[in-house]
Amino acid sequence: MVDWNGLYKWSMEYQDGTHPSSFKAMSAEDRKWLEEAMKAHTFNDADRLTELINKLKEWSAAAASAPDQSNDNASM
Repeated sequence: MVDWNGLYKWSMEYQDGTHPSSFKAMSAEDRKWLEEAMKAHTFNDADRLTELINKLKEWSAAAASAPDQSNDNASM
């Protein structure tokens, strides 16, 4: 079990405290860039799985309709 209180105390003990936080709101330009980068390099797991299942169904249907060639190579 995680000792959250201990982790908090440790974190507070080892912060550097050299300056106050300088976080600020992201500019519209930076937000747009980040959103485009995230979209380009991430994917939705459910959508990707659906895409893969559909591809497997296509391959399965193509294999089922293809003539059986397993005996063609038997004479070689």
